[in-house]
Amino acid sequence: MASWTRSSLFLASCAAGAQALALQKSNLESFLGANASQKVHQSVHWVFTTDCSAYMFNQGNLFLASAYHVEQPGEFTWVVYGCDRDEQKEAFKKLAHPRANVWHMEEQELVDPVTGERYQDFQASNRPVSVAAWWKATQPKEEAIAIIDPDMTWMRAVNLVDSPAQQLNNDNTLAAHFHSTGPWESFAAQPKRGTGARYGQGCIPSHWTDEQVSAVCGDAAAQCLASTRSDSCATSYSSGPPWILHRDDAEEVYGTWVNTAVKTHQVYPELLAEQVSYGVAQMKFGIKNTIDAFWFLSAPGAGDQPWDAVAAADYDPCDARAPPSADMDLPPIWHACSTFRIDHLKTEGFTLHKDHIHKDLLDCDAPLLHYAPKDSLQKYELNSEMWRDTWSVCTYTNLVNFYAGMWKTQYCEKPNLEPTFAYTDHSEGFLNEDSWLNTVFRRGGWQDVDYTIGKK
Repeated sequence: MASWTRSSLFLASCAAGAQALALQKSNLESFLGANASQKVHQSVHWVFTTDCSAYMFNQGNLFLASAYHVEQPGEFTWVVYGCDRDEQKEAFKKLAHPRANVWHMEEQELVDPVTGERYQDFQASNRPVSVAAWWKATQPKEEAIAIIDPDMTWMRAVNLVDSPAQQLNNDNTLAAHFHSTGPWESFAAQPKRGTGARYGQGCIPSHWTDEQVSAVCGDAAAQCLASTRSDSCATSYSSGPPWILHRDDAEEVYGTWVNTAVKTHQVYPELLAEQVSYGVAQMKFGIKNTIDAFWFLSAPGAGDQPWDAVAAADYDPCDARAPPSADMDLPPIWHACSTFRIDHLKTEGFTLHKDHIHKDLLDCDAPLLHYAPKDSLQKYELNSEMWRDTWSVCTYTNLVNFYAGMWKTQYCEKPNLEPTFAYTDHSEGFLNEDSWLNTVFRRGGWQDVDYTIGKK
């Protein structure tokens, strides 16, 4: 279980925020009247998986710090895969969230469900293995289980409700975004109806042959074929984290996800095989989804992401050098899964990827990231792709610095909060050879020489 020690500075900050929120709530209730109806929020347990590396230790703690800061409802479990030393497990007691726990899982070999032979690891293949084992062992009590990525950072809280502000069209597609402040509302999960984020890959299994679908789905081939050949396949299964599932469906989906992932990878040996396999596991049991592109931002060139809401918000991240207010009408999550750049400064060290951040970010002596010039966003036309790219660099820098600073203030006697690290345009290792992170963890990241996807 995770330990929790709060600094007096952190407590004072949280108390001030709670007082402000209480005053806002009091004013709102006075405005609506004493008989105003209150929506019931679905209870949710958020779970994410990582390997046992410094790269992931940093990401997971930024995620948890941001969830706590925006007051995201729910419980949180960090499933850590592959820690085998006591000092590694001890490090995971330093978490930036009081409702977060760590659940450790030993490495497990993948097996071909047909031949019984060892199957090679592939991108994110440890996630279905870890989630299935965690679910079986812990059986969390919440009504919904939400799987989320560790490289996501909260910008705004989300409430899961039966009737959110955004509504459905007659064909079960989402209507236009409803502009609001405060926590965003999304659909609660129901039995046989999941919810979560819409991604741009489309319905990959719809491109498979009937024989391939049957090979992946086995006895549920008829159900899968009906889903993949449906006109609504993309609007239901072009999904990715956050994946939110009703607990009544968890045993079926998580219990078969590992084998489904292996079979999916055999038919579709691409980067997103594991992500595609989650939707296929749902198809096998007739589970459909209401998925929404408003959940996150990740790509400046993606036309289906909610950049219009960003452009309409009164937030210049380059000038602010702080996260956006959680009351803004912004997507709730920042997803650091792309490379972002400031075009006129790209030769001066302002091309940013999550792997460009030094791996001892949470070491007490290591610096935070450098900021772009305050007028950087003003160089570009509003909502142009270069404007979005610049917005992304500055926002990502703000989120990293703010939440790394929160963690360091809590756990370091003399934290280095100076934003002096000028990241390069390539993968970074450790800055300090004697940092505690370097002694406890391997570096992790895309260029990690100690770990290779596909090893046997």
